[in-house]
Amino acid sequence: MKKIPLTIVHYNNEDPATTTGGVQSFAKGLKLIFNNVEFMTPQNRDLKYIWNNQIPVVCDNQLVVDFPGKFPVIGFQHGVGAVKYSVTHSKGHRRLKRAQKRAAKRHNTLWVACAEWIATTFEQLYGNHTEQIIYHPIDVDFFDAKLENKNSRLILHDARTKHKGSALMGEIEAAFPEWQIEPLNCKPEQVPDRMREARAFIHLSRYEGNSIVCNEAMAMNLPCMFTKVGLMQDRNRPTDVYLVDTDKMYNQRDYLTEEVRSFLKSINNRTYNPRTWIIENAIAQVSQKKWNQVMIHFQHMSGWELGLPAD
Repeated sequence: MKKIPLTIVHYNNEDPATTTGGVQSFAKGLKLIFNNVEFMTPQNRDLKYIWNNQIPVVCDNQLVVDFPGKFPVIGFQHGVGAVKYSVTHSKGHRRLKRAQKRAAKRHNTLWVACAEWIATTFEQLYGNHTEQIIYHPIDVDFFDAKLENKNSRLILHDARTKHKGSALMGEIEAAFPEWQIEPLNCKPEQVPDRMREARAFIHLSRYEGNSIVCNEAMAMNLPCMFTKVGLMQDRNRPTDVYLVDTDKMYNQRDYLTEEVRSFLKSINNRTYNPRTWIIENAIAQVSQKKWNQVMIHFQHMSGWELGLPAD
């Protein structure tokens, strides 16, 4: 696949070269799409370099305000702070909510989101229109669905915090001792091999934007059990997964155990194929077409000559 012949800057508080996380994974994934992706943070932001070379900047949503108003920027909406705060009630997420509200008012900004529900919610809350929905591209050669899980009793999860279901996984582990309920807990480059040995993947989060690890599990073609959050709220959501009600999972213990039991039984009785959705919606070739349209729009909005066709 020929990449979009541009250099872009990804701007975030954390450097994807030295830290891990969803936004960092997204930033590194842009290298599948563009010829060159440079990483900047508030510590090494170089406005003169960006302006003089007319380099498009893709900002983590609330950070678009770090750039003077004359700078055209692309604001990428990874999630909705207001919704996340309503779940976690943390001070950090309250600050995120306020920062996103402020960022939504910035002019000279082209908005892009990683899920339809995010774009719709921002428009309802703050009135800012999202130009394009671009699902996170998954490298399906790396996440190749070549499973080695015959007779496996391993069920993986990524419940790193309370709102991602850490307490629920403890209950599930106690209720189903015949299964190995374990966290993913490995380096990013080791994730495919870790998933390769699993029988299924469970993610019972109370909030997600568009979870990259869930997309990776689907790309590996694992049977997946998800709560109806994040991507699972989109009209074009994956359908070949086992979906459960979020509130009931957190508030009704009988519902939790019954649904997990039903899911574990379904592993042997149902052929799950979530990888098909990933290939149709969330690979580099699909994302690239949408990013190309974003860059053409950005070229028109900014007046910068990026060398892209008019349409």
